[in-house]
Amino acid sequence: MKNQYKELLILGITIEGRPFRPSDWSERLCGALAIYNRNGRWEYSEYAQPVIYEGKIGVHVKTALKDINPAMYQFMMDFAYNNQLKVIPTGKVTYLEESPVPEETEVAWSVTKLTLALLLHQWKIRFKNTGH
Repeated sequence: MKNQYKELLILGITIEGRPFRPSDWSERLCGALAIYNRNGRWEYSEYAQPVIYEGKIGVHVKTALKDINPAMYQFMMDFAYNNQLKVIPTGKVTYLEESPVPEETEVAWSVTKLTLALLLHQWKIRFKNTGH
């Protein structure tokens, strides 16, 4: 049997136990997957949402994002790793040995390229919604 997790919690606490700054880091990180809905309101993706867990700021990430948008999943995991944030696996799923378990996908994007792509995408959405 193999165990896999359906969800991860990136907690805004460094390995040294200090709170991660800035305080709105979780909204910024989740904003990479957020969209403007039909009413022009900011809407977070179901795959990455800011949360407060035991009084600490965090990001709830569904591991299904790994299959849907591997680059964004890798970006979020790299963010947690590079900033030495605690990652807590939740929602354990058990597979039988003969059940195929999706393999990890490794995608190497620079933060600059990913940021530029996300900004261009958001600009296109805003430009489209203004009627130009």
